[in-house]
Amino acid sequence: MKFLRLYQCALTLFFLGCSPSENKLNKPTPSGPQFYDVATEIGIVHKMVSGTPEKEHIVECNTGGAALLDYDEDGDMDIFLVNGSRLQGFPAGEEPRAALFRNDGDWNFVNVAMDAGIAHIGWGMGVTVVDYNADGLSDVYLSNYGPNALYRNNGDGTFNDVAEDLGVDYAGWSSAATFGDYDGDGDLDFYLTNYIDFDPEYVPADMSFCNWRGINVFYGPRGMPGETDILFRNEGRHGGWRFTDATQDFGLEDHDYYGFAALAGDYDNDGDLDIYIANDSTPNTLYRNEGGRFRDVALITASAYSEDGREQGGMGLATGDYDRDGDLDLFVTNFSHDNNTLYQNNGRGFFNDASFTTSLGKESITYLGWGTGFFDYDNDGDDDLFVANGHVYPAVDQHDIGTTYAQDNQIFENTDGVFENVGRVSGPGFQVKKSSRGHAFGDLDNDGDIDVVIVNIDDTPTILRNDGGNDLNWLQVRLLGDGDNRQAVGARVLAYMEGKIQLREVRSGTGYISQDDMRLHFGLAQNNRVDSLVIRWPDGRRERLENIAANQFVSIAPEKGVIESSIDDRP
Repeated sequence: MKFLRLYQCALTLFFLGCSPSENKLNKPTPSGPQFYDVATEIGIVHKMVSGTPEKEHIVECNTGGAALLDYDEDGDMDIFLVNGSRLQGFPAGEEPRAALFRNDGDWNFVNVAMDAGIAHIGWGMGVTVVDYNADGLSDVYLSNYGPNALYRNNGDGTFNDVAEDLGVDYAGWSSAATFGDYDGDGDLDFYLTNYIDFDPEYVPADMSFCNWRGINVFYGPRGMPGETDILFRNEGRHGGWRFTDATQDFGLEDHDYYGFAALAGDYDNDGDLDIYIANDSTPNTLYRNEGGRFRDVALITASAYSEDGREQGGMGLATGDYDRDGDLDLFVTNFSHDNNTLYQNNGRGFFNDASFTTSLGKESITYLGWGTGFFDYDNDGDDDLFVANGHVYPAVDQHDIGTTYAQDNQIFENTDGVFENVGRVSGPGFQVKKSSRGHAFGDLDNDGDIDVVIVNIDDTPTILRNDGGNDLNWLQVRLLGDGDNRQAVGARVLAYMEGKIQLREVRSGTGYISQDDMRLHFGLAQNNRVDSLVIRWPDGRRERLENIAANQFVSIAPEKGVIESSIDDRP
């Protein structure tokens, strides 16, 4: 089922330059789910700080990530927000800190970061949720400019930073961490993207890199040395859950690209996890897993460059099956005055650039995209798309170049493989203009539709409550792994309904340096049940469950089927 959306008036207002208060009779009629920014209403006014307002150095413009996790195992999603710093530091006691908002239900959130021991001080970039030590609890990995942190969940509401003890306190400039069982031994390794070998005192010999469209801007990343990405192997319970730099053992190449987002997924449907990296101003990377060793196949699969062969400014990354053909497509957000790129998987090991045939390319030219993800916001059974936007140069507001520093975020409705920008008719939450970065998807109120948490640089977050997304049916699935992968990271689920298919994978690390709710959400449209769920567990075991009723949360364990369910009893 699709919702009728009226765009003629919206386009007229845009091209005539009308302000929101003008031509009220011509405003588009709302239809479909409506999103409302409830951050202030629910008391999440945590300001993220990143450098100075002028943004004189590149390190000041990239923070930061958001995560949804159930750290206290009470059945609802809590919110973790990273925070930044500034080059000159802060007086003791005044440092910005990360925040952990405990979800007490009914949109009541309390910042418990200090009591929980996870109010991290440092220049945070990204956040990933993982149960690295297989105790059934959600731990938190922070990638930073400076030493990274790994907060172990103690199970009593508190955390301890064990990064140094476990060998993962890398002290460069890290962006994203994506966990998965890359060597097939049952525990969770992780790939860490690193950005720039940054020296704030460095004076470039070539000042041409400090000019963008006639505007004097900070230096980088071009002209700066990139940092090498690292693949850490988990030594498992017999190795004390320590991690070892196994980059060379895994066969990864030393590109020294400017790494931003990374995602693990099985793009070639061969049963293991591959890794795709969005790189800034350098070619993107696709590491194909060939039995525990990796080979960069981005060039030969046509996923390294734009359709016309250009390096792009890769920022955020999404993967999903938007065309419902049973394989993973890739979407990369890019820098301003360039298009975001949709790589359509043709199922034969190659990608086609579908950016403009799907209308996503033309909608992105004047934006600078960051966080992005496929999600079914209206529960109609296909993958829609979200993009968080915001410029890095505040000075663009003083020049007439067709873009702004603060930008509206975008939501695209999937209409039979073509995407429509429906932000103007999707509620006041999509009229908010800030300079956004990371985001996290999840069902914050457990009502069957997906809400969105967005980090805004030098500002408070945006919390988009989805009202009406649950007018159609849905199913949410929590996979409970066994062995040393208790969250079933890397598992794949195919949902079949009336001959159509939906594909979901459990991921640790999503979007732009962030973490979505690990529960898998399926929009069912008018269907009152899923005909069958086919699960491929991380170790390769396959399981088929049939006739799963709609509008419920189910927990599924290997070889045990549904072990817990919670039916939605809304009238």
